[in-house]
Amino acid sequence: MADRLQLRAAGPGRWRNLHGDANQNGRAYGGQLLGQAMRALLMDMPAGRAPTMMQFLFLQGALPEQPIVFEVTRLQEGKRFSARHVRGTQGERTVLDAHATCAAPMEGPAHRLASTAPPGEQPAALPTLDDVPATTREALARMGGYGQGCDAAIEFRIPDMDLQLDPQRAGPQLRYWLRAPQPLGDNPAVQTAAFAYLSDWWLNACMLLPHLRQAGERSMYISSLNHALWLHAPVRADEWLHVQTACVHSAGGRGLAVAQYHDADGRHVATATQDCLMAFAGR
Repeated sequence: MADRLQLRAAGPGRWRNLHGDANQNGRAYGGQLLGQAMRALLMDMPAGRAPTMMQFLFLQGALPEQPIVFEVTRLQEGKRFSARHVRGTQGERTVLDAHATCAAPMEGPAHRLASTAPPGEQPAALPTLDDVPATTREALARMGGYGQGCDAAIEFRIPDMDLQLDPQRAGPQLRYWLRAPQPLGDNPAVQTAAFAYLSDWWLNACMLLPHLRQAGERSMYISSLNHALWLHAPVRADEWLHVQTACVHSAGGRGLAVAQYHDADGRHVATATQDCLMAFAGR
């Protein structure tokens, strides 16, 4: 994971990535773009201000074999907030556009949503993608490529797999655990960038699960359109995170997923949303 987030200076406010991850469509994995963009955005943030939000547009499919240049611009340097804009390009093609904010510490009223993980659940003992039955794996593979092998930079566990992934019973919700399997150190910017990378993993699966049965032999094409992260507390991507996702709406070839992230102690550390193109292939 740390290697995948490395950037090289390419001029004032400019950074070039050193690694490309391919997805099932032969384009750069969305998590790679999220993580590397977050890393670039945080390079110029002042010390003492924690990241609070990133809003991100996937504009064109990035080619994993070609480097991406991230150009960072300062938008705001206020009393409480700092904001940055980043644009990612491959030659003449603009592949992503995002902005992020960091905030100084502030006091205010506090409450949080509780984790839906059962007390005492041990993620390391739960099934992996390798444990998914072959028939279910085939059905998932037709739905945007899900069910293929896991990523070496992502440790992924699926509770209640027989129920959650059953084509006859699956609904528009899915919960799972994930983390980066290798230690990432104590640099908050690296941990945050790694979390952005992880946040794209299986987030939109909840859009597809209710349609496994009706899809039959048809294949689904899915592509992320935009992604937003809200960071409520410091997050460690190299420790287990429980993720509760729900597709709140799907129609007209698009679906919207919402995810809540809790750490192993039940602390609500982040929320994400993703809007996706989802349509049966050939339509």
